[in-house]
Amino acid sequence: MTIQWVLIAAFLYLELGIIILLILPFISAKIWKYIFQFHLWEAISKKANTYFMVFLMVLVLFLLDSIREMVKYTGKHPHDYEAELQMHMRLYRSQRNYYIAGMALFLSLVIRRLTMLILSEYELISKNEEAMKEAQEATENLEKLMKEEKVLEEPKNPPSEKFMEEVKKLENLLESYTF
Repeated sequence: MTIQWVLIAAFLYLELGIIILLILPFISAKIWKYIFQFHLWEAISKKANTYFMVFLMVLVLFLLDSIREMVKYTGKHPHDYEAELQMHMRLYRSQRNYYIAGMALFLSLVIRRLTMLILSEYELISKNEEAMKEAQEATENLEKLMKEEKVLEEPKNPPSEKFMEEVKKLENLLESYTF
């Protein structure tokens, strides 16, 4: 394998490692948010994003080159045994290079999507926590208002027994006057 394909394969393995880190269940979205918004990371990411895009373009070129090589060695069928072995070896290498470059491109898209999903998950979790906090405060305020209302409804001085007897006498008198 030539040096450029070794580098592309190393990039593929690096991407696999990053994906494994991103999908680990015990690293929360909050931790990833802090990692992605670390000050040093923000400074590096602006320039690194440009280099990453250039590297992806180079990967596309290598992918197209491997496709060209596959087409080149697919159509020929030499009658000499040594030439046929040589052709199959080159076809195998071009197919291997095709899969390496294709998977590296695909995994770069997967990494980008995973990071976007992790960041949106963090935003949803923080919005959920804020909504729960607001709902808790609203229920506490409602309970306080209900307690105040009950206090206002209850008379401060309960009526005396004499007053209640007088009310009963008047009610009986009122009933006796009804037709």
